[in-house]
Amino acid sequence: MFRSILHHKATKVAATAVGVAGSAVIYLDYIRPLKPSNTVTSYKPLVKELPTPPTRETLLKNLETTPKFDVLIIGGGATGTGTALDAASRGLNVCLLEKSDFASGTSSKSTKMAHGGVRYLEKAIFQLSKAQLDLVIEALNERGNMLRTAPHLCTVLPIMIPVYKWWQVPYFFAGCKMYDWFAGHQNLRSSTVFSREMTSAVAPMIDDSNLKATCVYHDGSFNDARMNATLAITGIDHGATILNYMDVKQLLKDDQDKVTGVLAVDRETNKEYTIKATATVNATGPFADKIMEMDEDPKGLPPTKPFAPRVVVPSSGVHVVLPEYYCPRDMGLLDPSTSDGRVMFFLPWQGKVLAGTTDTPLKEVKENPVPTEEEIQDILKELQKYLVFPVKREDVLSAWSGIRPLARDPKHLPPRGTETDATAGSTQGLVRSHLIVKSDTGLVTITGGKWTTYREMAQDTVDTVVKNFDFSGKNLKPCQTNEIILNGGEDYTKNYSARLIHEYRIPLKLAKHLSHNYGSRASLILELYHQSDYNKLPITLAANDEFKPSLTTSTDEHNLSYQSFDEPFTIAELKYSLKYEYIRTPVDFLARRTRLAFLNAREALSAVDGVVEIMKNDLKWDSKTTEQMRADAKDYIGKMGISPKVFDVEDIVVK
Repeated sequence: MFRSILHHKATKVAATAVGVAGSAVIYLDYIRPLKPSNTVTSYKPLVKELPTPPTRETLLKNLETTPKFDVLIIGGGATGTGTALDAASRGLNVCLLEKSDFASGTSSKSTKMAHGGVRYLEKAIFQLSKAQLDLVIEALNERGNMLRTAPHLCTVLPIMIPVYKWWQVPYFFAGCKMYDWFAGHQNLRSSTVFSREMTSAVAPMIDDSNLKATCVYHDGSFNDARMNATLAITGIDHGATILNYMDVKQLLKDDQDKVTGVLAVDRETNKEYTIKATATVNATGPFADKIMEMDEDPKGLPPTKPFAPRVVVPSSGVHVVLPEYYCPRDMGLLDPSTSDGRVMFFLPWQGKVLAGTTDTPLKEVKENPVPTEEEIQDILKELQKYLVFPVKREDVLSAWSGIRPLARDPKHLPPRGTETDATAGSTQGLVRSHLIVKSDTGLVTITGGKWTTYREMAQDTVDTVVKNFDFSGKNLKPCQTNEIILNGGEDYTKNYSARLIHEYRIPLKLAKHLSHNYGSRASLILELYHQSDYNKLPITLAANDEFKPSLTTSTDEHNLSYQSFDEPFTIAELKYSLKYEYIRTPVDFLARRTRLAFLNAREALSAVDGVVEIMKNDLKWDSKTTEQMRADAKDYIGKMGISPKVFDVEDIVVK
């Protein structure tokens, strides 16, 4: 009897322990991760107006009235604008110059993922590499920072890994759980396993004929070009002088061969500016070698022939965009091993499906690389392995090529001019993280890394600048960017689109688009939207004489409404971008402030004329400039992978 009592008590204790443990698992795996990181208990009123930001003319005036900046940054991509924000928020007087537009290069052509890198974790385990593991942990931490500081631009995305052999199920699941574990308190959601039946229910387009299960893990997804522009605008709000379309023609040097600033040219007016700075930072990504060659020249002049990449080891990454039915609406897919040993992502993004990427070594770096037909077909072939329906080339809505700037430590390089094809393509000294180099002249170069770690790259760069240059007399703060919420993220909540619908009575698709891309500033666009019927029109109708505001005809008489068009980009959004976001060309708006050219190149081509008409009036273009802008936009977008079978847009200029 005594033994029976003990047995019952032991059973109760065990049951209680299991229950507590089970409750803890449920809490840790499901309840805690679902709690929003930016809970707001009471809503502030929607933003109806803001002070007008400094105009381009005001920022140009700063170049003339500032005797010497503390830090001058060359390059307006993710790293450059991140560095400008970091330096300005510490109390430094900052100038940034970008040759083209913010995110005009690599920073707008990523896979749109804020991630630690599951493939790097696999390499770290099999190679017993602490360096690789450190990269994963660093990126997972920065992933959390991105989701927190730009909640409107970044979101959590579940990603499935299809498994076709039973032994691979525990293998991939263990890897996913380790990925969760290394994220620590910043883990997004708990990884799980879907059965074949559950996978088919979630993703009916997936071929499940030999499928055993799918492992599902979670990463971040974001809008890269808008994130880049938001960094620039936030930097300006913190006092930095940040300008696009400023071409650096020369590095200025003193008698001791130290870099003291730059000679730059405004590409719109051809006016030259001599800009002095205590420290100069080269943050030009794939073009870092060009600035480093200028640094080696006694007069700081650019090379007379096309520069050869040395520190940067460039490779081309091509992506394609397909209709939304190619992937589940709220879940991505990872191909863990393509036919050539890479990984391939197929992700829902901005209402479409993003597929990529390739990895092709390059011998030269071009301003705007164009994807080849072979590269596009390679991606489609990989996707076909997973789908039950035929993948069609004419379904490709857009395609682009970005340059991945891996970095090589200069200590491992031979003297300039002595390279061979073997040494030029060698991966010896390749740095998997970012690289910061200070030359004898004082030029600080930052390159390598990836989008997810931009903030840490910027922090390390500014730390290097502060350590190596004299800023005595300035009461500098430590790094602030861990806590700075980017413009639009202030007071943003996940139900912001519902608030916009309630306040402005707009379609759901428009509300989601504006809230997810502009955050708490979306209401400023909707104030413009309700100013006139014309502002409510899609940008594809901006040039149509029937709907111009000078006519007395109302759009209602034509039975047109916002819902008549597929893409959620309106004339109001264009007018907002002109006022608040420093767009200077049609491509700035169509490809980077909105992503229409990346989402649907044919639709973007049809919008060019309307965008040109509005911009020419706002920016006071003459007829020659207007036609050049029109031709440049059609040339740029016309090379974004449109299938010849559906290419029916007239007057495309191809250079």
